[in-house]
Amino acid sequence: SVRLAGLIDQLHKNPWPGAEGNPMFWLFHFTEPMKALLEIGEAAQQPLLKRLSDPQIADQVIILLGGVGDERSIGPIINAMRLASTGPQVDRRRKINTAGNLALTNITVAEVIWQHGGGIPWDACPNNPSGCWSKWWQQNAEPQLYELSELWYLPWTPVNSAS
Repeated sequence: SVRLAGLIDQLHKNPWPGAEGNPMFWLFHFTEPMKALLEIGEAAQQPLLKRLSDPQIADQVIILLGGVGDERSIGPIINAMRLASTGPQVDRRRKINTAGNLALTNITVAEVIWQHGGGIPWDACPNNPSGCWSKWWQQNAEPQLYELSELWYLPWTPVNSAS
């Protein structure tokens, strides 16, 4: 929709300071366009996935996918985290990893990074969160049926036909 596209474009004009906190308590600091996209819900997932490669708003897209996305968002979020991990900007890498950890934990309810249910919080994978999520996803992903229009952003590995 035009409104949805406009809200996603507004992410460029409304910088997000990022989430802060710990596994027991988070301050998300959502901007107005982010709140509106979260209110739209599941219908925002596909348009957001298409904008995941935009480096200026990738952190916002990732955290929003954590609120509106489902299992179709997991692989693309992990891939975006992996790509950001090689970048020179430490603050951007931190924001994307934090957003990715929050988004993936919300979508999957997996204890890859943080445990659930209280106690002493710990970061189980501080140096390579995308690698830990990727390993978890390889072990837990169920085969998915995708619409042809969704296939362009999925990570893929060529299959050796000789084996």
